[in-house]
Amino acid sequence: MTDRIFIEDQDLVERMLNRLTPLNESSGWQCELFIDKTTNQKWEKYLFELFDADDDGIGLRRYPYPSTKEIIRIALTSKYFDEIDGACGLLLDMEFDKIEFRDLLLSEIEKNINDINEDRFEIIYNRAELYDTLNKREILGKHYKEIEKDAEYFKELMTKAEKLRQRIKQNGKN
Repeated sequence: MTDRIFIEDQDLVERMLNRLTPLNESSGWQCELFIDKTTNQKWEKYLFELFDADDDGIGLRRYPYPSTKEIIRIALTSKYFDEIDGACGLLLDMEFDKIEFRDLLLSEIEKNINDINEDRFEIIYNRAELYDTLNKREILGKHYKEIEKDAEYFKELMTKAEKLRQRIKQNGKN
């Protein structure tokens, strides 16, 4: 399990939490830090929405976080579906801190399109909310033309995501 960066499988999270020691530190909204005393690796416990249940899920991710490029690499290559989910969830969380990822993620998907199956893409598409056209950039203090340009940028990214989705479906890899 220690080769993982993100864990959202609830059984694995429970087993891992039994090995971790709380640091009694908050690392963000609804996030707590823990340490694995055998490796000295810090882990962040966080909540996320489970689509099949009324309850939130508990996830773990290594702390400090990897770079945006590394998180994207994990989403595109991990053999664990819950790790793909966790990576994309962190990308989305980072967007609230004005760290953009969408263009880079879509470019990497496009470069590696023959290696990405439908299941992986659907996880990335949904958890990273690639369907969302909402302008995520700051609007205060900007001229309306800049705001319109930013809004158009997010619409273009969604269109690109949809085109990639269709290409992956045509490739027919599950």
